[in-house]
Amino acid sequence: MRVLVTRPDPGGERTAARLAGSGHDPVAMPLFAAEVTARPEDLPPADRIGGLIATSARAFALFKASNLPDTAILDVPVHVVGPATALAARRAGFSDIREGAGAARDLARALINREQRPVAGVGDPGPEAGRRRLIYLAGVPRTAVIEEVLSDARVEFSVLECYRMVEISYSTDTLISSILSPPPDVVLLYSANAARRLAALLEAKGLGNSLDLARFICLSDTIAAELPGNWRARAIAARHPDEDSLLASLAALG
Repeated sequence: MRVLVTRPDPGGERTAARLAGSGHDPVAMPLFAAEVTARPEDLPPADRIGGLIATSARAFALFKASNLPDTAILDVPVHVVGPATALAARRAGFSDIREGAGAARDLARALINREQRPVAGVGDPGPEAGRRRLIYLAGVPRTAVIEEVLSDARVEFSVLECYRMVEISYSTDTLISSILSPPPDVVLLYSANAARRLAALLEAKGLGNSLDLARFICLSDTIAAELPGNWRARAIAARHPDEDSLLASLAALG
């Protein structure tokens, strides 16, 4: 099958290689590129951080940009949404990595349970403990699930916006001649932002009907819900929010 891959690089390149290895014809159309917008120095001292939160592997690019001013940051617990983000944290040098179930909401709930769990044998934690807080290594734009769930539970945290997803533009000629010809059989979507961007881009180019026969495989139901109605009717969500499940859904299409 001809499969349109909207995942940003370098992940998109790895996905394309997996698809080609399975006999598919991958077509790369990354809709965003990541740009690092923070430095390690923007974080507070390690002894004032109770843990880092990350929902994307891109969050750890900031630790590769330069020598760390405080290597103690690498001993801080890191709470990540799934295996790809855990791998990025490990490659960045972190040692205490706590992997979630694959969805941001599940990760936030696990953090709430951890933050509200009493510590055995400890009475008043004192003023020092109150200054240690979670820091969410976030991107722009993002879905504010982590922030909303933690705020509702009154868990103290800060946000460091450390990367920005920049839109990639495509000319009409490139879309028609290289990407949409012949039309893809399947479109893979990894984020709600990508779903909205793909629909808006094709509509703006007058190519809104170019995917009328395509199936859409989304990493989650939340992403599928962002598709226009005529696309949504042909969309399915992976059983779990990871690429193995996404590609298993593709294999199930036959």
